Amino acid sequence: MKHTVVLVMIMLLTGTAMAQVDIEAMRAKQQQMREKYEKQKQQAQHQYDDARRKAEAEYAAFRKRANEDYAAAMQQGWSKMGVEPAVPKPAEPKPPRPPQPKLEKLPTSNPLPQSEVVPQPPKMDPVPLPPIPEPEPTVPTVQVPFYGTTFTVHADREALRFHLSSLEERSIAEAWKQLSSDKYDGLLHDCIAQREMLHLSDWGYLCLLRNTCEQLLGKGSDEAVLLQMYLLAQSGYRARIARADNKLVLLVPFNRSIYNYSFINIDGVEHYILSTEKPRNVSVCKVAFPREKVANILMGQLPELDNGNKRSRTLQSKRYGSMRATVTVEQGLIDYLNDYPLSSAWEYYALAGLSEGVKATLYPALRSQMAGKSKTVAAEMLLNFVQTTFDYATDQEQFGYERPLFGDESIFYPMNDCEDRSIFYSILVRDLLGLDVVLVHWPGHLATAVAFPENVSGDYFTLDGRRYTVCDPTYIGASIGETMPAFQKVDAKLVRL
Repeated sequence: MKHTVVLVMIMLLTGTAMAQVDIEAMRAKQQQMREKYEKQKQQAQHQYDDARRKAEAEYAAFRKRANEDYAAAMQQGWSKMGVEPAVPKPAEPKPPRPPQPKLEKLPTSNPLPQSEVVPQPPKMDPVPLPPIPEPEPTVPTVQVPFYGTTFTVHADREALRFHLSSLEERSIAEAWKQLSSDKYDGLLHDCIAQREMLHLSDWGYLCLLRNTCEQLLGKGSDEAVLLQMYLLAQSGYRARIARADNKLVLLVPFNRSIYNYSFINIDGVEHYILSTEKPRNVSVCKVAFPREKVANILMGQLPELDNGNKRSRTLQSKRYGSMRATVTVEQGLIDYLNDYPLSSAWEYYALAGLSEGVKATLYPALRSQMAGKSKTVAAEMLLNFVQTTFDYATDQEQFGYERPLFGDESIFYPMNDCEDRSIFYSILVRDLLGLDVVLVHWPGHLATAVAFPENVSGDYFTLDGRRYTVCDPTYIGASIGETMPAFQKVDAKLVRL
């Protein structure tokens, strides 16, 4: 018995010792792995830092040469050019008032005529960011207002202040040389960083630079215009500076025609005058900056602007009463969208989507009511939701002029029309159901058509071998597949999203 106890104790001690050895070995292995990971992490960081410094140095050398050449070219005589008047957004044919659908059985299949397919818009990537070094933390900062949101940039007002002795070519070229010094790099870096933080489109970045330059150098000053032109060129954008009525004005082209801005045609490209006035006696510096790219008017997402002022509204379907949500829209975002250039490209409004704040309250409420439903049934529920939650009014009745609404604007303003509802419905179907949608344009009317995973009864179009079934958010009470009688035999233009 005594031997047995001793044997058991020896086995336990041996096992404990062996376990201790295993634990120590495991700890040693873990330490080796941690050290290896830290070493790899440091190596990766060093490689990144080296690559960043190399990119910054290469870009700095490129900018130095480019700015020297640009300043030299600016001293040459500027070209006198004519100004084309601003084009107002054309009025659509008078749309029909939303009729009530007839209660009749839908046809099993009814292909609709179509005359044109608008291709998907170009990629919405903004102009790439150039590698600009971060400013020193000791540089003073300036607060810049932007649609109710305030952001900070590193800028020593006195150090960055400059004065144009005249608007002659030589004076402007000398000022460009002054701007090309590295003391403006911190300001440029911060403006680019704010573009990313606020999720701004190219248009939004133009507005941000305008506000920044006017905050530093005075609203409407020639110096502010020249600084904005300089920052745009350094950021990679195509822009031109012009002298008009003894003032400097900025000329910027976009990848899509916009309304209500006069423009100058430079080498076959419309360069819009970012001013509310129509200038005369215009002389343009037509010099191109290397690697410049045309600004994209499309928004990939709405910016995050919050000035503390909000408007809440309850949205509810009449047929599906439980589809109800109280949503809040930011006033700062509405002000920003109200200043956004008008375009006839409805797809641009649809692809901007809804703000994150609206989606955070609206989407959970809609998803909870559609849970467990097929995508066709869910699309039917969303269709009635959009048909019946808004009051109807044409643009002329509500605003006095033609203007499509972004999704958040449809929530903010008391009424909307067919194009606004179709834009709103297309956003919901794409985001919540993951289905492909096209906008359907008839003269004076806009609807949508959805590619369902199964064949659905009703009116449809065929595109790329797939059936897109009509869903009309303005045909009040209509189900999927029902087209307003006035358009059943009219050729439609399909707009891809």
